[in-house]
Amino acid sequence: MNPHSLRVLEYAKIQDALAAEAAFAGGVRRARALTPLTDRDEIARRLGAGAEVRRVLEDGDLPIHGLPDLSPVLDAAEPAGAVLSAVEIAEVPQSLHVVRRLIPYLHERRETIPLLAATGRVLNALGELREEIDRQVDPSGEVRDNATPALRRIRKEQETVRGRVLDALNRIVRSLAEKGGDPVVTLRNDRYVVNVRRDRVGDLHGVVHGQSGSGASVYLEPGSIVAGNNELAELRSAEEEEIRRILTELTTAIRRALPELARNETTLAEIDLFYASGRLSRRLDAVRALPSTTGRVLVRHGRHPLLLVAHQRLDKPVVPLDLTLGGTEPRTLVITGPNTGGKTVALKAVGLFVLMNQSGLHVPAGEGTELPCFTNVYADIGDEQSIEASLSTFSSHMANINEMLSEANAGSLVLLDELGVGTDPEEGSALGKAILGELARVGAAAIVTTHYGSLKIFAHDHPDMQNASLEFDRESLAPTYRFLQGVPGSSEALSIAQRLGFPPRLVEEARALVGGDKEAIESLLQDLQERRRALEELQRELDEERAALSAARDDVERRLSSVREDRERLKRDALEEARRLVERSKAELTELLGAVRADDSNGRAAGRARTRLGEMGRDFDRGLAAAQPSAQPARPASAHEIVDGTPVLIPRMGWKGTALGPPGSNGKVCVSVGSLRVDIAVSDLEIRNETRAEKKRAVRPALLSRPDVDAKTEVHLRGMTVDEALDELEHALDALVVAGGTYLRVVHGKGTGTLRSVVQEQLTGDPRVKSFRMGEPAEGGSGVTIATLA
Repeated sequence: MNPHSLRVLEYAKIQDALAAEAAFAGGVRRARALTPLTDRDEIARRLGAGAEVRRVLEDGDLPIHGLPDLSPVLDAAEPAGAVLSAVEIAEVPQSLHVVRRLIPYLHERRETIPLLAATGRVLNALGELREEIDRQVDPSGEVRDNATPALRRIRKEQETVRGRVLDALNRIVRSLAEKGGDPVVTLRNDRYVVNVRRDRVGDLHGVVHGQSGSGASVYLEPGSIVAGNNELAELRSAEEEEIRRILTELTTAIRRALPELARNETTLAEIDLFYASGRLSRRLDAVRALPSTTGRVLVRHGRHPLLLVAHQRLDKPVVPLDLTLGGTEPRTLVITGPNTGGKTVALKAVGLFVLMNQSGLHVPAGEGTELPCFTNVYADIGDEQSIEASLSTFSSHMANINEMLSEANAGSLVLLDELGVGTDPEEGSALGKAILGELARVGAAAIVTTHYGSLKIFAHDHPDMQNASLEFDRESLAPTYRFLQGVPGSSEALSIAQRLGFPPRLVEEARALVGGDKEAIESLLQDLQERRRALEELQRELDEERAALSAARDDVERRLSSVREDRERLKRDALEEARRLVERSKAELTELLGAVRADDSNGRAAGRARTRLGEMGRDFDRGLAAAQPSAQPARPASAHEIVDGTPVLIPRMGWKGTALGPPGSNGKVCVSVGSLRVDIAVSDLEIRNETRAEKKRAVRPALLSRPDVDAKTEVHLRGMTVDEALDELEHALDALVVAGGTYLRVVHGKGTGTLRSVVQEQLTGDPRVKSFRMGEPAEGGSGVTIATLA
């Protein structure tokens, strides 16, 4: 990729942002060395790996933290005869421990993060080497006492001799202190000495190892401990020799494993690069751009990545960019508009999007963004004046553009900022037309910014070019930074001067000097922008209406699907209930027949059998009625006529049932369908005519004999206090027991769950209640408790 283009597009800042997200030095180096690619397969692999990291980061993290920078250690270990320090050696198992955690993590998730798992497949935890180093060197880089028996013996002897020497010195110190001195035991040249005032030495003989800066005290090694210090020196030498032998052996073991360790380091750096790209993608709320097969650049809601990073720190929004280049659209965009309006930002944003995408990085844009793979990107942006080369701004621009024109082709993206600037406007404009024409001839994709009005006309007349602009609000006299494709813009120099406080008289004189034609063209451009804005507003409203209609259609389809599922579920449940009823009936028939055969002459068993057979027949009729679609004539239901026992039909499901009470506050009725209970809206019910058998079953002897009893199978407690609710529940249970009922639906609502807990606690200790349960979803869920009486 063209180095000059990478520099002027500030690609290095993208590398810096990526490096800041890496977990260790290897990933940082890979991030800073990252360059755009042209290999589509490798680009896709990197983009996919970044997407996998994004998925991992949604609910966790990748276990690659704590990695040391092992590259310098491996370089130091490579030469024959080299011996690593204990600190350097300790970094090897530190890296291998991370590898040991990472290998199973990637393997267990190979189905969800296949690219990361494939990358990590070559990692080797080198268990024997890791354990050998851990046994002899601790994580802080100290050789352990038990690294070898010889080292353990040497250090033990050192402790013994050191203790003996210190005991002797302490006795001397106490003796000197009695004479009024203030001696201190210290080390000098690796030998234990006493720091004592010169005039307090007295008859103490020994070796002087120096004096203090003032000369008032000396460092004296008493003669009585010279032999002990000598012995310690010999032991230290033996210790150093043994440690060097240990480090030499460990370095040799590391040197033998250098290929595996180097491969680990390379692989970990690559995984860390993917990790950093996923973290950067998350930070920028970026997306994986779709690969373009037609050469089209399609940016949806794009935000300049460097501007986004800066604005994130300031908590400021970035105006998004929507742009199309190539494909069915022209291959060249000519962007015009005022200074500081955002033309260069838009130019750089597209360039960085392409470079980031071809580097395997996600781009801060919306879903649907589409980018091709360019063979090269050429950019000429900013003041390229070079004093050393004796080049003016114009000359420098021309030199860069000349190089581009010699290399650009159909696979190139060319970005030119302020084309033709720095020379006579007429000549600069003519050169600009020639350059645009040449880029169109070779088929390069190009985005150009300019202030020259003639280039707007040239782009308008050319079949493969299109004008674009950055919007300027004339009411506020400030840029809005909105990108308008297909509409040329005005430089707005006079308006900007007015906004900056230029004297109004001078502004008006300048307008007069511009000329009527120029003013008319600028006015026309402004009118076009206003019309474009109005059309975009209409398009936005249409898109919102279309989205609302689509959402409504989806909702209707979901409801229909839910109805179908409910119908099938009810049918399955009802048929299953009928099947269970048949099985129970078979068992009871067998038992009754056995009793009849063994009956005595009074026939009591036969009477019981006939009674039970009648009950079983009624139960079976109810089961079949619930499992078969209703054929009873019906009419729409109204809330006021639905009471406990009202026969109803659920048309959309084809089932008939019985209302268990009037509609609740939510407008729904609890309906008994066989053994099932479902909550159905009044509008979804019809009133049906009862069959003769149903009317006969509806008569309750207990209630007929006790007309004063107000028995209900459902009681509503929502909105009541705890005391009120318990009184109402007690009354309902009393009435139901007297009436001979066996079922009570207690509606207490969901709320905080307090009322539900009180109700269920009351039911638990009530001898009238056989059992209770929470309502099924169709019965009201956790807002309802179903009680069965004993």
